[in-house]
Amino acid sequence: MAWVRTHFRATIMLTIVFALLLTPYSNSHVNALESEEQHLQGSSATITTYEPSVRYARSVNYTLKANGVPVPVVKGFSDYDYAHFSMSDGPVTYELTILNTDKVHEYSISPKKLGIQADKIEGRTITFTTQSDEYLIVMMNNRKTRMVIAADPLETDVPASGGEGIFNIGAAPYHVASSGSSSTGVSARTQAIQQAIEDASQYGTLKGGGAQGIVYVPAGTYSIGNLVLKSNTAIYMAPGATLVGTGKTTDYTEHWFKDSMGRPATWWISTAFQSENIRIYGRGTIDGNGQALHDDKSTNGKGMINNLVVPIDTTHFEMEGIVIRESAGWAVVTVRSDDLVFRNLKLFNSLGMGENDGIDICESQDVIVQNAIGISLDDPFSTKSWKSDTDIASGRVPWPGNPEPVRNVLFEDTIAWTLCYGYKVGQGVMQNQSDIVFRNGVVYKAAVGFAIHHKYGTGAVSDVRFESMDVEDISGKNEDNSAWMTLFTVNAGNNGVGPISDIRIKDITVRDAGESFAKMKGMEGAKITDVTFENIYMPGASQPATTLHEMNFLSKEHYDDITIRPVQDEEPLPRTNLALHRPAVASSRDGVEDTAPYVNDGNFTTRFGSKRGVDPGWVYVDLGESKTIDEVRLYWETAYGKSYRIQVTEDPSHEGNWQDVYSTTAGQGGIETITFDEVQARYVRMYGTVRATIYGYSIWELEVYGPE
Repeated sequence: MAWVRTHFRATIMLTIVFALLLTPYSNSHVNALESEEQHLQGSSATITTYEPSVRYARSVNYTLKANGVPVPVVKGFSDYDYAHFSMSDGPVTYELTILNTDKVHEYSISPKKLGIQADKIEGRTITFTTQSDEYLIVMMNNRKTRMVIAADPLETDVPASGGEGIFNIGAAPYHVASSGSSSTGVSARTQAIQQAIEDASQYGTLKGGGAQGIVYVPAGTYSIGNLVLKSNTAIYMAPGATLVGTGKTTDYTEHWFKDSMGRPATWWISTAFQSENIRIYGRGTIDGNGQALHDDKSTNGKGMINNLVVPIDTTHFEMEGIVIRESAGWAVVTVRSDDLVFRNLKLFNSLGMGENDGIDICESQDVIVQNAIGISLDDPFSTKSWKSDTDIASGRVPWPGNPEPVRNVLFEDTIAWTLCYGYKVGQGVMQNQSDIVFRNGVVYKAAVGFAIHHKYGTGAVSDVRFESMDVEDISGKNEDNSAWMTLFTVNAGNNGVGPISDIRIKDITVRDAGESFAKMKGMEGAKITDVTFENIYMPGASQPATTLHEMNFLSKEHYDDITIRPVQDEEPLPRTNLALHRPAVASSRDGVEDTAPYVNDGNFTTRFGSKRGVDPGWVYVDLGESKTIDEVRLYWETAYGKSYRIQVTEDPSHEGNWQDVYSTTAGQGGIETITFDEVQARYVRMYGTVRATIYGYSIWELEVYGPE
């Protein structure tokens, strides 16, 4: 959006200058030029706010003003509240106030690449400015509940609420009244809205030429069951319009059964098979009320999950400006469709409910996801492909047609916040996936920044690009992964394996590399080949990385043809790890099993763990004989040591024999390489005195090296 505005302004300026060259010189022309330039550069944005549904409580954490206009802040989930509004071109000055505290002690504003700093900090309020509409995440005083600011561009195609081709659900013959927070009358309300969809489709089809009948949803809260969108129909959701799920399984059709969750699933709002020319737009909200539906076991004893919007077997589908909130399953799922556009999308899910992906592009082609923020426990932005007998594709209502590839998909100008993968190809790769681009994306928080996770199937992944990505925070762990990037193949469920090739990773800023290591792990018969890294900046680096080792790729198997630009150095020769497979002894166990041998088994999927909640905690390795050493590497799991020592001895039988060669009170976790003056020792110990978490001390690998 910013590029478009810049280009537009530049075009105006060039037009004015050209006109001056063709017109006799006068002061009035100069004044006009100066006035136009001042207008383009200095006019503040006009702010349009929206009154939220009565369903939503106001935030108890924050208040917000934009250019002096109060903006409603909605209570979201435990991890964030949010404000949604629209604005014209121009700068906007925010005044964000944190409640229930004395003053602002610290803050950060993401995306960090924007470089936004407070213009002023006064008491509990920070004031800062952006030059255009942006999606932002603000942390104040390290409060768990963050503040999400979702500023959209002004609407440019708001329809009339009545007239030819407009089917207003609040007017005759539909007479759908806002239900507030009530779920009574669901069947009649749903039938009336479905009839409006049928009427709009008939109008658009008869009109021809790509026309659409418009179903107008006025401000209000409408509890409804399943809807099916028909060809040549647009759904306009006015500001304040909220379609909300009832939270009752009896109100919904079971379309498929999610085996991994043991629950039936419904497509809440889906398209008719073989449909075309459908649009959902406006500034309203589609709220699945997923937690209530998930927990409602009154009828089937299992609850239900809901996919909120399912464009299935359709073409020329568009969604713009909508807030998607609280799904109990994958929120937006495209299925065997093509020519799809999603813009200015807010995917607001809970970080406490699993399997609630943001948008999954499944077996679809020619898809654009642009200017979106995705917050969910599971993957906010991903692509997938399956077989016909997979649970999701073979339910009570099977996916129509035959399996299709994923092809020509663009994710651009997006923000991901998740406990899993920020951006991902996979896990399902049962059909080929190619020509997929992730561009200008921000990883606010994730266990893995971005990945190709070829877990299920024999399909090939090729021509995938990660460009201009910014990785802010890698925290937590997904299985054994906590890294800025992973590329790997797994033969899960004996579904076979497939190759990964022609991958381009370019212009990446890694602010946090993760707690473990990056992976590049192919398999026999499914290698990872033709991978190019260009301008990869690792944490604290002023120059691009020149080796896989610098990029933290410490787990590598079955790969070939790696190119690193602008400079590629030889990978460092592997040094001899003197601790590998040597006897290990620990102070305690985290459970029944003795995990000390895992601390130096060379396997980055097993770990040592001391007893949780106990200080001190230690583990040592026996090198077999006295050796000259000068380096120890610790590969911490999440439970790392804040304060610890590296100690050596020739005889561990008495505590007083241990000698410190290194100590710190500021351990950082992740991978810590510790060097010290050469010393002779047979036994090497990590002795932890202060834990960084409520758990014990947990280490993937402890390695010991000497001079070579």
